[in-house]
Amino acid sequence: MRQQSRTILLAGACLLGSGSLPAQAPPGPMTPPPSVTSNTEPGPPPPPKRPELPPRKSIMGTWRINKDESDDGRRKLQHAKDADNTNRGNGPYGSSGPRVGGPWPGGYPGSGGGYPRDNSSDYDQMGDIVNPPREIKFVQRQSDDPEVELFDDRDHRRMFYTDGRKLQKSKGPDYEEIAAKWDGTKLVTDEKGAHNGKITRTFEVSPDGKQLIETVHVSDSKGNHPATVTYVYDAIDEREFSR
Repeated sequence: MRQQSRTILLAGACLLGSGSLPAQAPPGPMTPPPSVTSNTEPGPPPPPKRPELPPRKSIMGTWRINKDESDDGRRKLQHAKDADNTNRGNGPYGSSGPRVGGPWPGGYPGSGGGYPRDNSSDYDQMGDIVNPPREIKFVQRQSDDPEVELFDDRDHRRMFYTDGRKLQKSKGPDYEEIAAKWDGTKLVTDEKGAHNGKITRTFEVSPDGKQLIETVHVSDSKGNHPATVTYVYDAIDEREFSR
């Protein structure tokens, strides 16, 4: 009996001891570590791609200057002037002295004409030959119309006449009438510069139909001391024209 009582007491003590222990939590998902946020914020979305324009077969339409592919008009004329000075002999003007006359106002230092000097107001008189407009637009109402209009983003308007009519004298920079002719799909002008100098512009479409090429050729009244400047325009949608 005594042994049985001892066994009962030990069993009760074990039951009491096990009730005092906390129950073990069932297994579950582990808490993830705190996320590390990046200090680099996403940049702005790329600009929408401009729709591809169909190739053009004529100069008609709206165009924007491509500075990377165009000449620097002022630099080209300065190089032409420097080359002419070198060809005339020793010294800044050669043995015969400075040249008088020529296609540009101002001309060589101390002369009455020739190419324009750097940092002078003569370049302003050169207009778009040294400072081309950013955007231009050619308009011809009918394919056989002898009148071709050229607008630019400076509110200037030029009328090219291909029928040999008598032209009105320009009264200001806002409107000018210019004699021209067609050479296939090229529009070629015949203009007068300062001091009876000659200016010829050729407007033509690039072979891929995506660019307009303007080539400006200038010389004096006898065709001497020539200089050529080329400007390249990219085709743009008419709705982008800022005029």
